[in-house]
Amino acid sequence: MEFLSGRFHSHRHRIFYSLGMPVWMRWIGRLVAPIFIFCSVWSFTYTRDRKKYLFRLYIAGVIMSLIQWKLYIPNNFFRSLFSLMVILYLFECYQKKLEFGKKLVFYLCWQIGTIGICIILLSCLCLPESFIVYVLAAVMGTIFNLEGGLIYVFLGVLFWLFRNQKIKLAASFCIFDVFLFGLTTTSIISLSLGWLRFHFPILTAPLEGLRYLLDTVIGLPPAELGGSIWLQNYEWMMIGSLPFLLMYNKNKGKSKKWFFYIIYPVHIVALWYIRNYFL
Repeated sequence: MEFLSGRFHSHRHRIFYSLGMPVWMRWIGRLVAPIFIFCSVWSFTYTRDRKKYLFRLYIAGVIMSLIQWKLYIPNNFFRSLFSLMVILYLFECYQKKLEFGKKLVFYLCWQIGTIGICIILLSCLCLPESFIVYVLAAVMGTIFNLEGGLIYVFLGVLFWLFRNQKIKLAASFCIFDVFLFGLTTTSIISLSLGWLRFHFPILTAPLEGLRYLLDTVIGLPPAELGGSIWLQNYEWMMIGSLPFLLMYNKNKGKSKKWFFYIIYPVHIVALWYIRNYFL
């Protein structure tokens, strides 16, 4: 329940930010995503049917995307979790030698193709932008415009790789957080891109493409990096969730499989309505 409480605080601040809600609510929310990811990794490990688990996350992501489109809100962590679980499935195929090569090629073609479709549709303006980045992206199962980007997916892979080794899990999480701190609280990415563009003008087009992918796929938008570590880029505070992860004893608690699929969209919609109709 800790992650549910934290996510409530995070979303409440995001929705009520314009009303002057304190930033510390977002600080609490930074602890939530790693716990959410960690729980999902263990759900993937213990589930009896991985395909059904993937399907549930996919459907939840599509339903949430419709809410995003109608209310124009950025939250849809179901999509991020779905993308993570697909990658973990590929890892398992590699370990068990279950046609990994074919499945990897299919996955890469799937993602490259769907990202390309999104970019083309956004450039030709034939559909509303919000419909493309929210609904169509969810329906296609693409990694384009994930909440948190591939950065959070990579964190989930680390959790899965070291799920049975607490020391390595803690070390990898700390190293990840240090790198995230360096990338998000400085302008190193923007400066590097600018330096390359200045000294190698021929790379201008590829660098612009890279900048776009950093924003829409990786989860490191160059224009938003740098600034205050307390008021702007405080993703590094996620390391505060580590003690909660290390407390996990692998004992199964009460089954609440559908509760979180329901409470996640419901509490976001409720906060949105409170913000727009009661304040």
